[in-house]
Amino acid sequence: MKSILRKLLMLVGILLIALAAAWIVWPNGSRINLTKLKIPYEKTFTTHLGLDLQGGSHLVYQADFKDVKDVDQTEAMNAARNTIERRVNSFGVSEPLVQVQGDDQIVVELPGIKDINEAIELIGQTPLLEFKSQTPQEELKPIVGQDGQITIDPNSAWKSTGLSGKNLKSALADFQQTSTGALASEVVVKLQFDEEGTKLFSEITSANMDKPIAIFLDGEIISAPRVSAVITNGQAFIQGGFTPEEAKELATRLNSGALPIPVTLISQQNVGATLGQESINKSILAGLIGMILIALFMIANYRFPGILAVLALIVYVLMSIAVFKIGISITAVILVGMFFLLGLTVNRWFGLLALLSYIALMFLNGVAPVTLTLAGIAGFILSIGMAVDANILIFERLKEEILVGKDINKAIDDGFARAWLSIRDSNVSSLITCLVLYMFGTPSIKGFAVTLSIGIIISMFSAITITRTFLKLFVTAKVMSHPWLFGVSMRKKVEA
Repeated sequence: MKSILRKLLMLVGILLIALAAAWIVWPNGSRINLTKLKIPYEKTFTTHLGLDLQGGSHLVYQADFKDVKDVDQTEAMNAARNTIERRVNSFGVSEPLVQVQGDDQIVVELPGIKDINEAIELIGQTPLLEFKSQTPQEELKPIVGQDGQITIDPNSAWKSTGLSGKNLKSALADFQQTSTGALASEVVVKLQFDEEGTKLFSEITSANMDKPIAIFLDGEIISAPRVSAVITNGQAFIQGGFTPEEAKELATRLNSGALPIPVTLISQQNVGATLGQESINKSILAGLIGMILIALFMIANYRFPGILAVLALIVYVLMSIAVFKIGISITAVILVGMFFLLGLTVNRWFGLLALLSYIALMFLNGVAPVTLTLAGIAGFILSIGMAVDANILIFERLKEEILVGKDINKAIDDGFARAWLSIRDSNVSSLITCLVLYMFGTPSIKGFAVTLSIGIIISMFSAITITRTFLKLFVTAKVMSHPWLFGVSMRKKVEA
């Protein structure tokens, strides 16, 4: 009785997971809104497509080394690529491609950014941040105008202190209380300098007590606060009547760093999504044809277990697409993967911990959606075919156990147990291959590796847990335990 109850609970759990996955996979997207329950959480699950599928902007920059001396060109190009990639990532562009092309070019692809001007502005130069002190009266440079009037050169009113954006460790949009009232505040950009900048800022504030220190941004003075105390913690504030959006954008650009070499935009174009939609349609068709052929093969060769394997394959597809839409992260791979492995090898209750930890990461925004490129879809379609390899190993072993005269339930247990080592080894070797592809491949190859590895992991769950639960639950009836239903002919059984 306890055994049947346990199987029923497992079946209910699988059905709940399948229904939840189907809800997330629903083409129009799905949404979680807990604000009505006084919980500040709202999330929408949508499919994220790469540049080749949804269109975007394609930019090519060329580096200029003529005024840059004594520099390793390869190292400088890689540093410029990393800086541009940080800028793009800081604005939340999904799956950008930033790579060095040839000796002096950098290619940037931005999925979803249809406005070329927006893309160019996105990558634009980092603002020039400078801190200047007031020039002594005797050092000011007078200018004699055409009318004979003497004025002071505004550029000479301030002199450089040596402190600039190169000493910046981080910038953050923040609120600061104003002097007008206890409840009044203004949006500022909070700066934190590195060790060298902290020491220099302390010396500057010490040497300019009761004097203004001007903050220049791109050559224009933003604010000139008067120094009232020596600042030793390396913190400063930029005040400029910013809106929260302006302050956040300025902080993002300051954080992105300066390019080590000058670059010039030499090519720009929009990539349309027409080819992408055609590719998606063909990929869906290929996936459906593949699933139908797999289903026919499994049912023809393994009969009743083949039908159950097809049902498990449907659940597998729903779960995989749901994970693509919800997302994945390094933390999820480590934490969820550890519990998942323990659930397969030690105790199934660890599988529940894997599910709960993944849901927790989802609510804590600890995962990011998988951006599907054409290569990524290819990896997923390949994983559909690989998803049944574990079932084939299990069912072939199951047939062998039935042929030697074992009871169906005993044959199922032994078939799964003896096929597990082969399943484990083949999937682990495939995951290692995916890891190598992800570490050393281009962004499109990384997309292939991500979707394939997710598919491999979920296929282990669908084969070991879902298929086994279906088999153990449905073979309790005597009519469902006939050897023919498992692809075993009576003649072979007699000969065995």
